[in-house]
Amino acid sequence: MRNFKTCISLTVATLLFISCSATRATEKHVEAESMNLTRYQIDNNGSRSYIKLTGSTGIALFNFSLPSGKYDIDVCYLSESVGQNIYTMYIDNNQIVAWLGKDRDDQWHMLSEQKWHAPKNIAINNGEEVRIEALSDNGSLVIFDYIEFAPFSRFSSKPQENLITIFPDEYNHAIKNPLKGFRSHNQYGSLIKTYLKWNELENSASDDVNKLKNVCNSKWSGVESKNIKVIPRVYLTWPNRESGWPADMTTGDFTSDQFKRRVIALIKKLGQAWDNDARVAYIEMGLIGEWGEMEFPDTTDAIKEAMTVQFNASFQSKLVMIRWPNTYNDHIYNFGYYWDSFAHKDQEYCAFHINNTAPKWKTTVIGGETAYGWGNWQIQPGENPDDSLTDPVHRDYIIDRIRKLHANHLGWISSYNQSDASVRAGAEIMQKAMGYRFVISEVTYPKRIDTDTPFMVSFKVKNTGSSPFYYNWPIEVSLLDPKTKQPVWKKQCVDIDIRDWMPGDQWDDSTDSYAIPAETYTVNQIFLLSNISSGEYILALAILDPAGNRPCVRFAINNYYNGGRHPIGKVGINHTIDSFSISEFDDIQSDTSLSYDRVVK
Repeated sequence: MRNFKTCISLTVATLLFISCSATRATEKHVEAESMNLTRYQIDNNGSRSYIKLTGSTGIALFNFSLPSGKYDIDVCYLSESVGQNIYTMYIDNNQIVAWLGKDRDDQWHMLSEQKWHAPKNIAINNGEEVRIEALSDNGSLVIFDYIEFAPFSRFSSKPQENLITIFPDEYNHAIKNPLKGFRSHNQYGSLIKTYLKWNELENSASDDVNKLKNVCNSKWSGVESKNIKVIPRVYLTWPNRESGWPADMTTGDFTSDQFKRRVIALIKKLGQAWDNDARVAYIEMGLIGEWGEMEFPDTTDAIKEAMTVQFNASFQSKLVMIRWPNTYNDHIYNFGYYWDSFAHKDQEYCAFHINNTAPKWKTTVIGGETAYGWGNWQIQPGENPDDSLTDPVHRDYIIDRIRKLHANHLGWISSYNQSDASVRAGAEIMQKAMGYRFVISEVTYPKRIDTDTPFMVSFKVKNTGSSPFYYNWPIEVSLLDPKTKQPVWKKQCVDIDIRDWMPGDQWDDSTDSYAIPAETYTVNQIFLLSNISSGEYILALAILDPAGNRPCVRFAINNYYNGGRHPIGKVGINHTIDSFSISEFDDIQSDTSLSYDRVVK
C-alpha cells in the first residue's frame, strides 16, 4: 500500500463495507464481499454484514466490470458523530476523488449530497482497478454501504451552487521549461551539455571528490539563477584534442584491471558530487570510446557490467543515459539513451532499436543531438540547424522521430540563428513537440471558502508533448493578494506524482497524431485554511522545483503571473463575491525571473 497522506489533521475512523439491498437497472452497485480487502475482518450487526478494519489503514479494491465508458460515481456511507473521516478513491492508480464524511450525525449519506465532491463524467475502462484507501486514528466507526456507477448523463448532473469552474485558454507558444527541449543557451534552453575530461576532475587516484566539485562549480557558476540545468558527460578520448587520461593511468587502456578499479572509483565520486546537486538534470554515462560515445575503442563485458552496477548504485536521484540500446545492461537498469546522430539518414537503425525498448520512455530519458557533416546528412537531418528548422521535409522528419521515440531534448540543432524569423518559427514548433507540455483544461473550486472548513480544489490536465516529466516535483495551490500578486497562503498537494501525466503513444506520421491519445488527468485535493483575513483573493496553481520550493515548471495556459504561478480566478474567504474572472496576465516566455537552489534541502 502506498502511504496515505492528507492535507488536514482530522480524526479518521474505521472503514467498513456493507452489502447493498438493491440495484437499479441503469446502475451498478459494487458490494463489499466482491472486493479484495487488506486489513479487514467480517463482522455483522443483526441482519447486516459488514467488513471492519483491523488496523489503522486499509484498502478495498476491485476490477471494474461494466463496459468501458464515462460514468458518474456515487457512494453511500454512514457519517458518524465521532470524528470526521477521509476517503480517497483511485482508478488505475489515478486519484479520482478524496472526500470528508458529512455532518457527523450517525445517518446514511450519499457522496453526491456534497455536490462538488461526487465524480462525474469519469472515463473508466473495463478491467481497470478501482481502489479506496482509508486511515483510522481513534477507532471511530465508518461504514461504506456501496459504490454506485451510473452511465454519465449531462442532464442528470446536480447543480453545483457553491462552485465555480474556470476554463483557461491554452498558451499557444512554446515555453522555456525545465528539463526539456533545446539543449543550449538560446531562448528555449533550460538544459546545457557539458563535456568534462576525466583528468580535469581527477588526475590521480589521490584526488578527492572536492576537486571534482570545484571544477563543476566553476563551469556551472550561476546556472541556478537562470533556471538552467546541466547534462554532464565525462570523456577520455576526443579526436584531435588533448587527452583526458589521468597522469597515473595508461592512455588508451580501456580494458585493464587498473582501468576497472579506477573507473568504478570515479563513478562513486560522480555520484557523491552530482546525485543531490540540483543543477544536474540527467547523466550521460560516457567514459568509453571517442567523445564518450561508448563505441570504439570498446571495453570488456566485465567492465561494462561493473560500470552499470556502479552507475545504478551511485545515482539514486538522477536518471542515467547510455549511447546505444542493448549494450550496457539497459534491460536490467533504468537507463535511457542519448542518440548522438538523432534523425540521421544513416542511423535509422538506432531509432528502430530505441523504439523496440518501449515503454522504457515512460520512466527514463531519451535525448541526443542532430549530427551534421558526415554521411548523408544533407538528406536528413539537413545541411545545418537552420535548414533542419525551416525546410518542412527536414523539420517534420525530425519531429516525427521526437514524437515516435518520446524524445525529451536535443542538442546541436539548438545552435540555430535566432535572428531569422523563419528559423525561430520552426524552432517554436519543435520546442512544443519535445518533452512534456502540460495543458490545464478546467479548474473547479468553491466560490466561497470559510476558514477552518475543508474545501476541495480540482483541475484537469493533459500532457500534449512527447515525454513525461521525469522527476516527482510538487504541485502548489496558493492564494494570492490581488494587489501584490504574492502568496498569502500556499500548500503543496499530497499523493500526486506528475510523472504519471503521460503523453500519447504510437505516433502516426500520416495523421500527425498519437494512435493512443494522451489522457486527461483529474487532480482533487482537500485543504483547510486558518489564520487568513477575510476578503477577496486569487487562487493560483504552480509546479515547484524541490530545490528551493519555488515555481519553475509552467503550465501551457495564458493565466500566468511573472514568478511562475498561474492565477486561476477570484475567491471569497469568509466573504461572498460575485465576480470571479481575472485578466491582465503576464507572458510566460517573457519571464526570466525563475531560479532554484543549488542543492535540494
